Parts: sequence; C-alpha cells; structure tokens
Amino acid sequence: MSLAARFKLHLQCENCRRTRAVILDVPEADDAPRDVDELMDSAFLQQQRFDCLVCESGIGTIVGVNRLALEVAA
Repeated sequence: MSLAARFKLHLQCENCRRTRAVILDVPEADDAPRDVDELMDSAFLQQQRFDCLVCESGIGTIVGVNRLALEVAA
C-alpha cells in the first residue's frame, strides 16, 4: 500500500478527558489529504472512528495534528 501522508493525531476523550495520540496513515488516492489543512477538511478524516482505550467511549475532540515524514525505503 502506497501512502500519501502520515499524521499524528492528539485526541481527547469527551467522557474521561484523557488524551492519547494515534498515527493515521492516508493511502494514496486522487483526493488524499497531504497536509494538515487538507486533512482537517477531508471526508477521509470524517470517516475515521477513534475509541478511548480507558473508558471505551468514542473520542470527541481532536486537540492537535502533526504531519509526520514518510519513511523512504532504501
């Protein structure tokens, strides 16, 4: 699978207020988001579901996003 971009999302649970970080890989596609602004406006992000590992509630808030460098295969 070829990747268009990789992001680190910082999420906060609406229930227990704990935060966690997850890595989100975006597969290569014509309309794939390639930067943070595109990701925040994308249908791809809206299709994602994140659950709290502590209370198992749905994650309610994205509190930060970082674009990560893709590793280059040698």
